[in-house]
Amino acid sequence: MADLPSSRLRLYKLHVFGPYLVKMEREALGIIYKLVIMFTCDADVKVPLKAVVGSSITFPNSVKEKAFILLGTTNLASVSNGAFEIYEDIYTNRLHWSSSTGLFTLSHLQQNDSGVYTIDSKKGNVLKKIYELKLYEAVSAPVVSSVNVSADSCTVQCSVKHTEQTTLSWFRGEQPVDSSTSAVLLLTVQLQDYTSQYRCVAQNPADNKAVIVNITTVCEHKETLSDTSSGSKAVYIVIPIVLTVLIIIIMAFVLYVIKKCSKKESTPLQTEVQRPISSNEKP
Repeated sequence: MADLPSSRLRLYKLHVFGPYLVKMEREALGIIYKLVIMFTCDADVKVPLKAVVGSSITFPNSVKEKAFILLGTTNLASVSNGAFEIYEDIYTNRLHWSSSTGLFTLSHLQQNDSGVYTIDSKKGNVLKKIYELKLYEAVSAPVVSSVNVSADSCTVQCSVKHTEQTTLSWFRGEQPVDSSTSAVLLLTVQLQDYTSQYRCVAQNPADNKAVIVNITTVCEHKETLSDTSSGSKAVYIVIPIVLTVLIIIIMAFVLYVIKKCSKKESTPLQTEVQRPISSNEKP
């Protein structure tokens, strides 16, 4: 009987504090799970990096005491007590390490530099980071020209030397108008929109170039050519008509003259009638 009150007390405490204990236990398990994921799986996460052929890339982890940089399973270089050593000759003058920032930089990038890089720091700032580097060709500047001009509109084309994953886009101000993965993209602008600012952008995941387009200027020369061409066509049409009319007039005049002359020739000549000589007159 003496133990009964204590048993009831334990049941009472469990009833009152039980939900709070369960909640705290769940939160603690969640924190432990996140910590386990952070320390066991973080090294397997590949951080994507993009760069342009010919440029440089700096890996964003500072290591200053003892660390290695690897491409795949190949050890490229190491840092130990402030000393930097390159193991692969092809990276001499291309792979750098800054003693002030502790950052690795790979310069003069080539297509075959694409791959999985690992920064493995063993001392000081201990970490292991994996980066997947993807190289892209630089995007060429887009070229814009007019292809068709009418009285109320102008069609312009934006073209670019096509490289991997290149996209062409037309913008009116900051508003996208159209885009395509082809090497040529057409845009028709109405006359009332000539004064708006347009730009054509060529881009891939690592680079982009843009050209601002003055529609009035681009279409002006074409309009002049169009007007000249129309004028020439009109001349080619009018001249034969005028010549035909002149020929008809000349022929009509010639026929009139011929007819008039023929009429004169057909009229009989008046002959003089001799009157008889009288007997009183001497011959």
